[in-house]
Amino acid sequence: MRYGKPKLVILGSLNEYFLIFLFLSTIFTLALQVLARTFFSTAFPWAEEVSRYLFVYFVFGGAALGFKRGVFISVDLVEKILPKKIQIAFAILIDIIILIFFIMIAYVGFKLFLGSKGQLTPALEMEIRYVYLAFPIFFSQMSVYAFLKIFEHLKPLGHD
Repeated sequence: MRYGKPKLVILGSLNEYFLIFLFLSTIFTLALQVLARTFFSTAFPWAEEVSRYLFVYFVFGGAALGFKRGVFISVDLVEKILPKKIQIAFAILIDIIILIFFIMIAYVGFKLFLGSKGQLTPALEMEIRYVYLAFPIFFSQMSVYAFLKIFEHLKPLGHD
């Protein structure tokens, strides 16, 4: 008997709630800016920057969720004409290449995070490194999903 949700299901759910929060925060920030410009003839200098950084996190978080759900575009014409076992091997090879790519981007993003200490954004005057943190966070998440996809492809091979 299982109690509670598996940790990866919780991770995906947290990501979904985080994306909803980011989306609503972006709408609120932009609406506030429009209202300020329309009714008070003024603008908040930080609103455009906040919405841009929220959008960065929204895009990468959405990419992680999209990869988990398998909604990325793929060309499977060659794969469809191959025998079943070769299709599986081909899918595993592609997933390994994707996994390596995600790990590389997460690593480079982490190095970018570490190397940008002290660099401030123009309007908010916060460290830009926290924007760059989106790379290691979400590409690490996509790496986990790619790793799990590899094992999903291996399951049918064990039942022969």
